[in-house]
Amino acid sequence: MTTAHLDAQAIPPRGLEEFRATKYFPALDGLRCFSIAAVIWHHCTPRQLEGVAGRGHLGVRLFFCISGLLITLLLLRERRISGTVNLSRFWIRRCLRIFPLYYLVLLFFTLFALRLPLTSAIRSHFFESLPYYASHTSNWFVNYGVPHSVLFGFAWSLSTEEQFYLFLPLLVKKLTGRTTLGLALLALIIVDQLTERHFLGCVFPRHSRVEIIVTSFMASIGFGALLAVALDDARGFRILRPLLANKFSAPMLFALVMIWLIRPPQLFVLFEAALALFVAACAMGGDFRFVRAFALRPLCHVGRVSYGMYLFHVPVIGALRHTLPFIAERAAVLFPIALIVTIGIATLSHRTFEAFFLAMRPGSRKPIPAGFPRRGRT
Repeated sequence: MTTAHLDAQAIPPRGLEEFRATKYFPALDGLRCFSIAAVIWHHCTPRQLEGVAGRGHLGVRLFFCISGLLITLLLLRERRISGTVNLSRFWIRRCLRIFPLYYLVLLFFTLFALRLPLTSAIRSHFFESLPYYASHTSNWFVNYGVPHSVLFGFAWSLSTEEQFYLFLPLLVKKLTGRTTLGLALLALIIVDQLTERHFLGCVFPRHSRVEIIVTSFMASIGFGALLAVALDDARGFRILRPLLANKFSAPMLFALVMIWLIRPPQLFVLFEAALALFVAACAMGGDFRFVRAFALRPLCHVGRVSYGMYLFHVPVIGALRHTLPFIAERAAVLFPIALIVTIGIATLSHRTFEAFFLAMRPGSRKPIPAGFPRRGRT
């Protein structure tokens, strides 16, 4: 759930140097708006729906593509300018962006779980899983195959992102050749896909913990990162620019994504690759009308607060179902109300609670919000 900012201001990417200097991709914030809206819709539906209406959970894959592209571009830019990657600075910035709100919301879920009956299976499962939620390993160790709701279960995707933030800077720092880095990312995608299809059962036994850990690497993140490596390279940029930076690129890739949403390909990884290419086309084609439609100010605002929305939307939906039971099963009514309420809460959080910690990040130019104590003061 990273921001679409690499620094501050947008510059149209007409050539490699202009692309490397681009500091903000507004359309990617807009795409993040559609991602979080799709996820909220998915959790508003009382049961799995058929067709496109039942594909809201794929909004998370779009998040992954955006994160893979932006975070890798950020790290490659730092390495090109300074000659290395400052790991501690990167991780401190990520921690101050992710952890404060994450652990605050986890605390609220813990307090809610304490109010459940001692005999509640949901309560027992939550406290058994709490160490994994706290350590961002829920995608590895939490049992999702239970016959009841999994409290805080949506954290699996945040664990996936945090693990990506942990190992990607190490790869970029150690693998200084772009070809080597690209091959390493491609190898991760291939191993993930072969393991998911149980072709590597002799190495990663089926349903084993090691298989779960290996397949927790999402191909969508890998494709986003792989495209970033290619676009940051002169030869790769020269090859991809005609394909991704013309006025037909984003519309045609969008059409392909929509077709595969309606009728998914046999190999789902092809959908993830198309999604990553669409994201890259939106980053490359900021001058074109179709891409600018994703950069409208309201969409960008929702994209900027989408991290908070992801953390808040499940309790908001639960509260609305509890207080307005007559809309609990009516997703078409529940969804717009949940979306608006979640945007409001996330906006307030972003401008107050989150802003305080964002201002503490190394290199941040954002002032600490009024009403909060400054560092060095009691």
